[in-house]
Amino acid sequence: MNIKSNWKHSTFEYLIKKHDSAQDMSRSAVFEREVRAAQGVKNWKAIQTSLSDLKREEDAAVFTSLQAKYDDETANILKEVRKDILSQLKGNLKVLQNQYMVLLFQANYLELLNREKISIKTDYMIDETAVDLPEMAKIFTEMMIKDKDCPDFIKIHKILVEWRNNK
Repeated sequence: MNIKSNWKHSTFEYLIKKHDSAQDMSRSAVFEREVRAAQGVKNWKAIQTSLSDLKREEDAAVFTSLQAKYDDETANILKEVRKDILSQLKGNLKVLQNQYMVLLFQANYLELLNREKISIKTDYMIDETAVDLPEMAKIFTEMMIKDKDCPDFIKIHKILVEWRNNK
């Protein structure tokens, strides 16, 4: 896959890298995860509509082309998803260009990452008295992996630095 990209691709890539906790963040690996996440999407019109809500991220590095390699399994999934997108957006699209398809994949994947993040936060509540040292370490590790940009993580970072410097 080799497409000419624009600021929307760059912004989506920036936001995905910010929220994705996967180890492999290469464009190829992210693209494969985006394609797999696109399987079974029931409402591509909602995703298409959400593209207009995207705000430009000034911190996102703008690049002129997006290249990604993918395996045969992903290629087969891609064929099916492409047909599905075209059938769902029949009145709005006559041809599905790769550039636009990648935008739809990125928007869908980012939405999925945000839903997972919210579900993780609301899945369970813990009692303050039940948090011992191993539980604190577990929660801190989860925070580092899933929500490294949250304000609470920054506070903990400052506390740790102060503790280390005062020792």
